[in-house]
Amino acid sequence: MTDGHLLGKYLATVGTGDQAGASLLHGQFHDVVMLDDIVYRFPRDDESRRLLPSRIALLRILQGAELPVAIPGVLSDAAVGDPLGLCHVALQRVAGQPIELEQLAGAAPQPGLVTDLALLLERLLELGADAAIQEAAPRADQHSWQRFAGQVTDVLFPLMSRQGRERAEAELNRVEQVDPTGNALVHGDLGGANLLWTFSGPEARLAGVLDWDGACIGSQADDLASIAVTVGWQLAGQVDAKRHDGDTPTIADAKAITATFALQQALPAALSGDRVALDDGLTSYRAR
Repeated sequence: MTDGHLLGKYLATVGTGDQAGASLLHGQFHDVVMLDDIVYRFPRDDESRRLLPSRIALLRILQGAELPVAIPGVLSDAAVGDPLGLCHVALQRVAGQPIELEQLAGAAPQPGLVTDLALLLERLLELGADAAIQEAAPRADQHSWQRFAGQVTDVLFPLMSRQGRERAEAELNRVEQVDPTGNALVHGDLGGANLLWTFSGPEARLAGVLDWDGACIGSQADDLASIAVTVGWQLAGQVDAKRHDGDTPTIADAKAITATFALQQALPAALSGDRVALDDGLTSYRAR
C-alpha cells in the first residue's frame, strides 16, 4: 500500500477524508498521522497495540507531573481496543522543532540548552520516586544488557564481517558492565526527533519531549546517551557537570551505551524483517 493510500485509510478511520495539510510518518513501532494540532498514532504490530493502553496511562500521569517542558496530551483513547489498523490514540501536537547537531557546531554558547536539559533530568530523577509513576512505568531489567548481547551474538553476528564482529564484541563487553537499574524515570529515547526546540536568536531552548513509550525506572546514563548523540558530547558533558557540581559521573556509561545504538537499531529490524533499518544499522559492521 502506498503512503497516499495508507494516509487516506488512516484519515477515514479518524473520521475525515480530507488529506489537505495531513502528513504521514513511519516510526519503528507506530505510524503517525499529523493533522492540524492533532497527532494520531497507529500501532504497526500486535505487541505495540497491546502495550498502547499502559503507555497512555503513563502519559496521563505525566500530564499532571509538572514537567518543565510540554508533552503530548491525550485527547482521545476511545479506539485503543480496536483491531490493528484501526487502533489508535489522538494526542495534542507539541510545538517546536527537532535540532540537528550541525546547527550547534561552531554556534554560540548554549547555556539555556544546558540548563533546560539539566532541569528536565532533575525532574525525571524526582519523578522516579513518585508512587503513581512507579506503578505505571516498569523497572529496568538488571540483566538487559547481557540479554541484548546474547541476541546480537545470535542474530546479528552471522550478518557481519569478521572485523565487524570483533568491533561489536568489544562494544558489547563494555556495555555489559553498565548497570541499567536506578531510581530515575528514564525516557528511553531522549534525543533526535523526540526533543523539540524553539530558538531565540542563536540559542536553542527545550520546548517539548515526544514519545514516552520506552519510559522505565532506571539509570539516567540511558537518557544522557541519547542527548549526547543529539547535541554533542561537549554539551552533554556540561549538562552532566551542571547536575553534579562540576563532575561528569554519567558520561562513561553513556558513551558505552551510544556505541551500541546501531546494534540497537539493527536487532529489532532483523527480528521484524525490516531490511532497510537492518542494512542501515549494520553498514559499518559489514565493511571489510
